[in-house]
Amino acid sequence: MARMTQLMALRHHESTKSIQLLPVRQDSERQPEEHGRKLTLREKFSPFPWKCFLLVWTLPLALAPIVVLAAAAEETSQNYLAGRQCYPNGMWSESLGATWRIMDSTYFFTPNLAFGKFSFSAAKVIDISWDLLVGRGGQLLLAYVNYRVFNEWLVYHMEMHLTSYKMYTAIAFQTTSLTALGVLGKEFLAFGDRSWKRFFRWLALLSMLLSTLFVLSFPTLIAAMTGYITASEAYIEDYSKNLIEVGKFEPITFIVEDAHRIGYSNPLVVTDGDSGLIKTIFSYMSETSTDEEFESIKDYSSQTFSVNRTSTWNFENANITLEAPSLTITLSKGRETKTPQGFRASLQTPNGRQGDYFPVGYIITHGSCRPNETYQWGFSYIFMFMVSIFNFVWSCIMVGMWLDTRRGSRMYNSGRRPGLLRSILDVSTAIREELGEEVDGMEEDDLKRRLNESGGALWVPKQELRITRTDSGQQDFKRRRKWALTKGSTF
Repeated sequence: MARMTQLMALRHHESTKSIQLLPVRQDSERQPEEHGRKLTLREKFSPFPWKCFLLVWTLPLALAPIVVLAAAAEETSQNYLAGRQCYPNGMWSESLGATWRIMDSTYFFTPNLAFGKFSFSAAKVIDISWDLLVGRGGQLLLAYVNYRVFNEWLVYHMEMHLTSYKMYTAIAFQTTSLTALGVLGKEFLAFGDRSWKRFFRWLALLSMLLSTLFVLSFPTLIAAMTGYITASEAYIEDYSKNLIEVGKFEPITFIVEDAHRIGYSNPLVVTDGDSGLIKTIFSYMSETSTDEEFESIKDYSSQTFSVNRTSTWNFENANITLEAPSLTITLSKGRETKTPQGFRASLQTPNGRQGDYFPVGYIITHGSCRPNETYQWGFSYIFMFMVSIFNFVWSCIMVGMWLDTRRGSRMYNSGRRPGLLRSILDVSTAIREELGEEVDGMEEDDLKRRLNESGGALWVPKQELRITRTDSGQQDFKRRRKWALTKGSTF
């Protein structure tokens, strides 16, 4: 009884000591305030989890290109492609099957967002520079992120699952390589107990497999996304098989069919830009016709002007009196419509007042695009959209794996950050523990064979913060069968 009383007094004394220490700690924490020192801006914001905040924000930043590209697709199509005479695939805008829709499958590999006018050498230099700086440079950046995230997750993996030496060395030393791709693929196919822990391991391996494949193929995707095409111009083949630029054609307003009566050898063609001649013809028709006849001409409800009256033609100092009937004038503008691509569907001429004129049906069937001596460099919109989606998925995988490691890993939360030298020390220590001191005299093939036969694996024991070796329990199986598709890495 006396001893129990002494123990109770001792515990009371210890609790009293702990209670007495508490005010001292609080006073020490409040000491800066008592001295009147204000916290700096850095000290105020230092507890904020900036790294986690920035990594989470990479998701909307990665998604931003997809949203922007999707929102701008239709606008870009109508403003950039719909008004062009020659589409990026070399087809004339009026040709059957030509499309200005930027997401059309015919533009999958075609740089339909191409710009500039370059020589072949200049376009080639731009393309090579893009492949080196963005393709290879971007791959280096993605590979570095892969290395950091995968190695931190690898330590977390060893806290829950046995890890083969081959898986460890592939991820730690050959993170973005075909070797790592093969190891991850084999680990992905490995069977195990059906549990949520095993499912999340399978999901993580699938994510790593896809991420590694994306990083390895990144330069190829970036190179396929861009390219250069020859700049093209639209031409119309005239009645004599000569090619005439589409830009030289003008819509026709009037055609004076019997222009020989006023001194012309061919029918007189009046285009929209010939304002002086248009004014003269309107004046001629106004003076020759009645009010009702002239009103029908002004609103183009009548296609031909011809009256049985004497008339006077006055143009360019020529004053000619014509006996009845008057001049026969065809109103071409009255038949004007528009094609889906915006080409004005009326009679057109490239040669002015005395040139040939062509109906729109002839122009559409005899038009084509021919390449010139300049080049344009740009992007395939569909491919760029696809790569943006891949980049978003990769970013989601990186952020998800990092957050999972940060949340659940004992070693990560204790400050363990894997690096090249740390990984070398960990795996070499485990191999020496597995095979003994004789490893110094072994060659590469001997090491692989001995590790494969030993049946050992790497793991982090519970309540510990170090990597060690353990028995995987598969020695008998490996003696019977050295290779199996669904048994994970071989050593």
